[in-house]
Amino acid sequence: MKKRSRLRLAVVLAVGAVFACLGIWAEYTNWQRLLQSANTRQMETARAMALHTDDILALAQQPLNNLSAHARDALGDKAKMQHLLEEMLRVVKTSPLLRSLAYADAQGRLIGSTFAANSAGMDLSDREYFLFHKSNASTQPRFGLPSQSQTNGHWFLPISQRIDNPDGSLAGIMIATIDMDHFSRFIETFEVNEENAFALLRKDGAILLRLPIDLKAMGANVADSALYRDQIMKKLRGNYEYVSRFDGTKRISGFYRSTDTGVTAIATQTKASIFDDWLKQSKYPWLSIILAYLIGTAMAIRWIRQIELREIGDQKVAAREAEFRLIANASPDVIEKISLAGVRQYVSPAAARIFEQDTESVIGTSVLDDRDDQTKSAWQDALAKVQSGSSTECILYRHQRMDGTMIWLESVISCFRSDDNNEPDGIVVITRDVTRQQMMKQELNALATTDELTRLFNKRYFNTQLSSTLAAARANQQSVSLILLDLDRFKAYNDTYGHLAGDCALRDVAAVIPPQLTGTGGLAARYGGEELVVLLPNTDAEETMRIAENIRKAIAALKIEHAGNLPWGHVTASSGYATALPSQAFSENDLITQADRALYAAKAAGRNRSQDDEENNKPEHLRSSM
Repeated sequence: MKKRSRLRLAVVLAVGAVFACLGIWAEYTNWQRLLQSANTRQMETARAMALHTDDILALAQQPLNNLSAHARDALGDKAKMQHLLEEMLRVVKTSPLLRSLAYADAQGRLIGSTFAANSAGMDLSDREYFLFHKSNASTQPRFGLPSQSQTNGHWFLPISQRIDNPDGSLAGIMIATIDMDHFSRFIETFEVNEENAFALLRKDGAILLRLPIDLKAMGANVADSALYRDQIMKKLRGNYEYVSRFDGTKRISGFYRSTDTGVTAIATQTKASIFDDWLKQSKYPWLSIILAYLIGTAMAIRWIRQIELREIGDQKVAAREAEFRLIANASPDVIEKISLAGVRQYVSPAAARIFEQDTESVIGTSVLDDRDDQTKSAWQDALAKVQSGSSTECILYRHQRMDGTMIWLESVISCFRSDDNNEPDGIVVITRDVTRQQMMKQELNALATTDELTRLFNKRYFNTQLSSTLAAARANQQSVSLILLDLDRFKAYNDTYGHLAGDCALRDVAAVIPPQLTGTGGLAARYGGEELVVLLPNTDAEETMRIAENIRKAIAALKIEHAGNLPWGHVTASSGYATALPSQAFSENDLITQADRALYAAKAAGRNRSQDDEENNKPEHLRSSM
């Protein structure tokens, strides 16, 4: 026993040591990965900044080239020079990039500027960009040193271009300025924080831009720095770790030098911020390393305990399985145990009654087999939900029996899990026949929406449908029509033949209406007493009149005796109809009121006819006949 205990202790110590070594190695690897990721990110950011700077210079170069050409043509010509100044104003107004344009002559005197109308004659001969172009014959655009506006404090960069006389001597300089905001807004699109810094260096080492803005850095020259001398001048791109001469912090950087403009972009991040990120990420792993030996001990104890619990658990599972089968066999409902994939593993005997199949033939089949598309989709959704964590799902579907009759089944689907396991181990399905309940529900629904005498829809259901139909018609720009029917002199019919006969006549009349609506999507309802109403979605006035006439003729064709309804001597109906066009703002009351008005007009015109409010405006071939 002691020897076994020592062995177990050795296993615990070994496991703890392995965990500790793995943890230390993982954290070291994580630190190296963070550094590498930061270096890569900084270099890619620098590349994007350099390319963006190339694009800005390219966008500025075109107007500078054009204006420089105009300036050469305007030498000595006041009219052309005035046109040049006007063209400079136009270019600045239409350019989203340029802040201002200025033109200085060969002595550095400002001839004109778009920034200040009264600046002509200003001496620019001591400006860095003028001194450069005066001593350098290149006519390519060049970034100057950054400057800060005295009016609003904004920083801007000058881009200048030399203009030569025909003999190659200096004729003047065209200067464009660009707000630093064009660069800062671009940089802000990256994931930056207060630990990041960005810079743009000119090919001579002058700092064109430093964000966050540092007055000591703007315009300073770092050509003597190790970064510039040993890295930037020797490679187009790379990473470098250094201590900033401006804020004294240790930084890692990525740089990228443009081959087009010679501008180098630098993106940096303090090494301390990376270390802080590593500490945040490593807090819990380090705690895990410290606790590795304790975990190893707990694992060993748990391992021994698990062996004992496994035997006890197997006995419990066997007992529960036997109990489950006992309950399932006695249940009138079908109880199934299925896999997570939906394959039946156990089916209770009730399957023979409900599914008309013995249990042996059902086991091994899928619950999705022999289902119609709608039922199959419902099963798939329910299985997915219970596997995702839902405790219970219930689906209702129709099932065809062998004799062709359809029954309604309800299946309740639940996941079961082991005591110590959150993942589902399987699924239990309880299925029962709910045909009787569904039939009762359908009968109750019918009673709630149907008129007891005529078997047409009742007024409440009609009002609901009228409201929703009008709303849909407005949304889809469709017309809606309504026919209001009233049996002619029906009070006299009841007085003559009695109310029971009146009810029979009303039933017979109601029965002929639905066949006239086939294919129209319309519905008929009892509106009150002997008044009936027909709702016709997406139906114009001409089609509505045709349907109203068909209904009227079908009622007359019944030849129900009505001695008091002369000159016909049988039951007839008058109808008024109205159509709400897409261009009209009809309400439910408007449509009913117009149809009711048309019905009264039909009765006033002699009964046994169909009419709307504008009967006299219709062409002759559309008018109703007596």
